[in-house]
Amino acid sequence: MKIHRIKAVMRRHLYDIRHNIDRSMDVFYWPIIDVIVWGFFSFYISTNNTFGPSIINFLMGAIILWSIFYAFQRDFAVGFLEELWSRNLLNIFSTPITMWEYLTGVASISIFKIIIGSFTASLCALIFYSFNIFPHILLLIPYVLNLLFFAAAIGICITALILRYTTKVQILAWSFAGLLQPVSCVFYPLSSLPQWLQSIAWFLPTAHAFEGMRQVLTDSTFSSTYFWWALILNIFYFPISLVIFKKTFEATKIRGLLVKLT
Repeated sequence: MKIHRIKAVMRRHLYDIRHNIDRSMDVFYWPIIDVIVWGFFSFYISTNNTFGPSIINFLMGAIILWSIFYAFQRDFAVGFLEELWSRNLLNIFSTPITMWEYLTGVASISIFKIIIGSFTASLCALIFYSFNIFPHILLLIPYVLNLLFFAAAIGICITALILRYTTKVQILAWSFAGLLQPVSCVFYPLSSLPQWLQSIAWFLPTAHAFEGMRQVLTDSTFSSTYFWWALILNIFYFPISLVIFKKTFEATKIRGLLVKLT
């Protein structure tokens, strides 16, 4: 074994980390996000001694709903990335299909995958942890729909960024949801956040959806306040994401970047 060859391999990967955002995110991003999320959760536990066994219900419900949100947002963006990776984008748009038809198709197959995945996760939670989410399904569906709308808005914006900056920003397909997780109050109530972060969380549909989820799991009641807050925010965010995508797609075609993507 030659030390200089080992150093050469290490240097090659160091250059990759310095110039590739995907690698940099793996080094810094997820450790920081994990510390923040579980730090808030630890604070919640240390200041609240009244959960009892309900804490398991909160955690299992949060994991299932978060997996729905994360998977839909990820699949939305990754579906477009797969066309880039397979160099199939130009073939698709040489047909009469419109971009909106394509996005609708990606969203539809993502929903199909979400239904199968969430049912499987719920069944596993019932078998292995005796957590039965099925009696609460009807009350949780409105919050799930709000999560899907917000995930679609994020997925559309990320797809627009990929159109503009190509695969240089593909890491956002997996990492952006993690950036929202600490202020989405997935595993702890909004009151656990510092006051300045609570102000930010109020503008996220995810925070209202998870607050509503905890109320459903606590006393089987539906909070119209959390539902309407999330819906109003989605009515604001979703059209903006469509406008961003439309402008980006048109600019991409005008500049001839669509051909370069393939």
